[in-house]
Amino acid sequence: NADPDKVFTVRDGMLYISGQRNGYLATKQEFANYRLVAEFKWGGKNWPPRDQKTRNSGIFIHGQPGDKIMPQSVEIQLQEGATGDVIPIGGASLTQGGETKTKGRFDRPGREPFKDVLGFRGPNELEHPLGEWNTVEIIARGDRVKVSVNGKITFDGTQTQPSRGRILLECAYAEMWWRRCDVFPLTGK
Repeated sequence: NADPDKVFTVRDGMLYISGQRNGYLATKQEFANYRLVAEFKWGGKNWPPRDQKTRNSGIFIHGQPGDKIMPQSVEIQLQEGATGDVIPIGGASLTQGGETKTKGRFDRPGREPFKDVLGFRGPNELEHPLGEWNTVEIIARGDRVKVSVNGKITFDGTQTQPSRGRILLECAYAEMWWRRCDVFPLTGK
């Protein structure tokens, strides 16, 4: 609960992440059965050791107790050229298209080729150009997780474990802005 370098601040009614450290901002409450809608854009600064690599961050869902850099969770990747990929972290697991993973990543459709260089944009880029707002929607219902970026579905999987937990916004050496991160409870089937 300390941020001496003020990596996370509120400016003009938006969450500003300076990017100068590796870490996250986490909810105190756990969530299950929800729809999350977030809007972010990249700033211009990228810090060492990623200063020449793609801008990188993530939304971690179903984060389990214990404050460490990579808690057990499911990461929705926010990364130039790879926004919308889904990564099980620390023993989490997911299944999509009959394939179950406990590590590695589920690449979004049309992601390849990918190069981890600053400013990278793939041939089938879903993310808007640098400085423009992007919308990520995550629907977590039971053990199912569905992700879309700017209206395009990037992941639709099941058997997600854990299927509830905290929500974390990552800082991974990239300056960024968040103007929205709303969580809506889902009811019914």
